[in-house]
Amino acid sequence: MDGFFGTERVPFDLFGPVHLVTIGALAVVGVCLIRAGLATGERGRRRLRLALCLTILLLLLWRHLWKAATGLWSVQNDVPLHLCGAMAWVTIYGLWTRHPWVLRVMYFLGVAGAVQALLTPDAEFGAMHFTFFESVGSHGAVVIAGAWAATVEGYRPARRDPWIAFGLLNLYAVVVFPINRLLGSNYLYLIEKPAGPTILDFFPGWPWYVLLLEPVAIGLLLALRLPFRNPAAG
Repeated sequence: MDGFFGTERVPFDLFGPVHLVTIGALAVVGVCLIRAGLATGERGRRRLRLALCLTILLLLLWRHLWKAATGLWSVQNDVPLHLCGAMAWVTIYGLWTRHPWVLRVMYFLGVAGAVQALLTPDAEFGAMHFTFFESVGSHGAVVIAGAWAATVEGYRPARRDPWIAFGLLNLYAVVVFPINRLLGSNYLYLIEKPAGPTILDFFPGWPWYVLLLEPVAIGLLLALRLPFRNPAAG
């Protein structure tokens, strides 16, 4: 079975025309959505939040149904335990409830994790396959939702928030690691590096790349705090 919904694995052109155009289109959609959220009233924002929730939910369900129908779904790869998979469901919950704690996690862990996935997407079936557009679309929606939380919803990252997010990320890794050992899986890439091209290709092997990701993670989280830093407060 080939084509848009096929199962033939083909090379992915990282940062090729389709990849770059798709990321550019997502950036435009994100800016327009946030500007619309800032310009409209609560009723309009509610509709936009619902649209984001439904977009993420439908894309996730679409991918799981396709993998189940083609016999590719497995507990080792498709349980939502990767950071982005978990953050997709957290984002849906956060958009629905707008709880301040969830907005914090959406902004820091959602944006930091999903941006990496946008730059190096899960595209083992190529750029013209629906899984590429599903991956870029769902991760892009998580990034947009995180930016929405920090702009439209009025959440403003405090000085301690990157460190709280960093602690939660490490706690999550502690929970996921024994699950990987139990299932024979590689969620959060704690057991080995991902097969596709990622930043981890520049790191040494296990367990050193896991340890070296710690300063990278805190650097990304601190960078996300910079747009909201009050110079007078330090």
